[in-house]
Parts: sequence; structure tokens; C-alpha cells
Amino acid sequence: MQDSGIAAFLLACLIGLAGCSPPADGYSGPRGAVAGRIVVDGQAMPVGCQIVFIAARANFVASGIVEQEGRYKLLYQVPQGLPVGDYVVQFGLPSDFASSIAGQPGGPQAMDVAEITRAWKAAMPFPERYLSVSTSGLTFPVEPGPNTADFEITKANQTSKAGK
Repeated sequence: MQDSGIAAFLLACLIGLAGCSPPADGYSGPRGAVAGRIVVDGQAMPVGCQIVFIAARANFVASGIVEQEGRYKLLYQVPQGLPVGDYVVQFGLPSDFASSIAGQPGGPQAMDVAEITRAWKAAMPFPERYLSVSTSGLTFPVEPGPNTADFEITKANQTSKAGK
């Protein structure tokens, strides 16, 4: 009987410890979830483009894939959401972007490097500067709870506006 009492006590301790373990990212503060819409020149960003949030002061990264109507929802390694704080933002090309260039008449083998570069830039769904956090100029403060991060960008003068 004494052994079963000790076993029950140890099991209760283990269950208690499992519930108290820190999240996988090591952050124990408040968290937020982020979703929104991306618009380029008044049109929804194409389906399949990517959006990436990178914490300005820590190693937290979340990403999402643009869906219908330019909408996205960020995914993060911890289901409770991203740690709150300031994030820099960049966009990524759809996974089939390179094949869309390759599908041009004659394909890439019929094109020289300058032609491939021109075709690549012409087919870009958004200005090239948004491919990197160092040049995008986009930031967003993630706050506790649900966050809406809508981005409106233009190709012509390459300005951007983030809305909450």
C-alpha cells in the first residue's frame, strides 16, 4: 500500500512539472497572434507569397503564406503566439515564382543574364526592397492578444503603410 502512495505522489509531481515547463522558445511573457491582409497597388498580394516577422531584439521568427484576397495568418513555433514586441517585416516570393520565369517563350536557356534579370524584375509581385528586413522599412509592434497587421504597398513610388 505504501508503494502505491509513493507512486501516486511521484506521478502527481511529474504532471505538475510538465505543466510548469517553459515554452519551447524560452519566453514566458505575454503573447500575441497576428493576421492581416497585404495589398499591392490596390490589389491583393498574389496567393503563395510569404510574409515573415522577425523580432527586432531577439531570435523570434514567425511566417505565413498569403491566401485568397491577400490574407495571411502568421504561424509560430509555440501555439500560444509570438512574444510581444517590435518586429521587422519582409515578404517572400511564391514557391512557383522561378518556374513562372522559366515558362517565358524560349525559357531561360534562350535568355542571357540581363534578359533573365529584366524578366525576373518585371514579374515581381512587389518591389524587390521588400525581400529583406534590412530594406523593407516595414515594422509592426505585436501586442498581447489578437493583432491585425494590414500592409498597403505600391510599386511606383515604393511606399508602404502598415495598419493595425
